[in-house]
Amino acid sequence: MDGPSLSASFPVHSYEVDAFGTLEVPAISGYLQEIAGRHAGELGVGLEVLRGRGLTWILARQRLELPAPVALGDTLAVETWPSGIERLAAIREFLARRGDGREAVRATTAWYVIDLATRKLVRPGEVLDPRFPRARTDSVAPLARGKLPALAHWELQKRFHVRFADIDQNLHVTNASYLTWAMEAMPVELWRASRLASVEVHYLAEGLHGAAILSRVARTGPEAYAHAIVHEEDGTELARLATTWTPR
Repeated sequence: MDGPSLSASFPVHSYEVDAFGTLEVPAISGYLQEIAGRHAGELGVGLEVLRGRGLTWILARQRLELPAPVALGDTLAVETWPSGIERLAAIREFLARRGDGREAVRATTAWYVIDLATRKLVRPGEVLDPRFPRARTDSVAPLARGKLPALAHWELQKRFHVRFADIDQNLHVTNASYLTWAMEAMPVELWRASRLASVEVHYLAEGLHGAAILSRVARTGPEAYAHAIVHEEDGTELARLATTWTPR
């Protein structure tokens, strides 16, 4: 562990599990965002403080590794800590265990600070509290080097509209919605037989309310898939994802 940490427990509710009684990945992503926000507040760089300075946090990348499923009625104990700065990104780590102590989630996230007026990036070292470590150290779920590759060809595609429920406090699509859209485009046979084992998401552009988006997917290997979330009107890529799956 590299910086000061924060721990919190999240009981799994009935509205957070899938048809198989397993905690859904967008809900896990929500837990991580919640505890990250709490910890940022404790470190003096919470959303309210940043917005008072005309700034905000945006999630640039995240990788989740899911070695064990979490069931309805269980409690997920999550620990998070900052692990330094890499170029323009502040990096944060997460480790979560089920009630029986088994490791269930490893995650690494990369966050940008942006100026709300100009939408330009701000160097995190100019914003972060001195308690936030600057030197970059190892990650629990290392992010891919460089961008995930573009999806030139796809096998399946689904169309969605951005709803009010998809919009966060920064007035753009919340990170969990991209996970939902990617998973909705998967073949139903795979969904019935397998659960998500890992996912990496690179957020490339803002999605806004009312837009029509396309969720595209192509198989890249045994139980491995590449995804693209695209703005239908002009073809702008909003996010790229890579997923792997394991039998339920």
